[in-house]
Amino acid sequence: MYGSLDDKALWSRVIEGDQDALAFIYSTYFRSLYRYGMKLCPDSHLVKDAIHDLFTGIWLGRERLTVTDSIRFYLLASLKRKIGRQQQGLLSRLQDTGLSVTPSHEATLIGEQADRERKEKLQRVINSLPRRQREILYLRYYEGLDPQETAAIMSLSVNSAYVLLSKALKYLKEHSDKLIGVCGLCWWLG
Repeated sequence: MYGSLDDKALWSRVIEGDQDALAFIYSTYFRSLYRYGMKLCPDSHLVKDAIHDLFTGIWLGRERLTVTDSIRFYLLASLKRKIGRQQQGLLSRLQDTGLSVTPSHEATLIGEQADRERKEKLQRVINSLPRRQREILYLRYYEGLDPQETAAIMSLSVNSAYVLLSKALKYLKEHSDKLIGVCGLCWWLG
């Protein structure tokens, strides 16, 4: 029944007090929200709490909601803000108590060694790419150039730059088992 409604109509049902419409939205988007939340924060309990709080807030504040064209966008943006506030609140509560969370010297050394090893693996995979693919990755992600600037430097059309970058990223994704957790570049490849 609800699956045939567009986002505006479905959201309007929630605003009007239809609990089943909200339950449908929850069941439809929970997995997507959870995956996104875990990218923002690796604490599954905090992510689940944030999702629960988000939907509770929607229900309790439904009279103040406005109709949205994209429920997915609304939920993802709201979850990002909610997780950010929860993380900030946790940090300030820790600071208020005078407690500091400092890893042991041994844990710090182990973490640094693991980071070095992951970076070395990433460099080996990148070095196995063809020269032009390495170059476009460097310009785009290490130098932070936009696609138009990257294309101009490499004497390519913008479309050709996108194709080249796509091939390089596809290769990295195919070899991502070697790169788990290496860097921000690989964070979104998985």
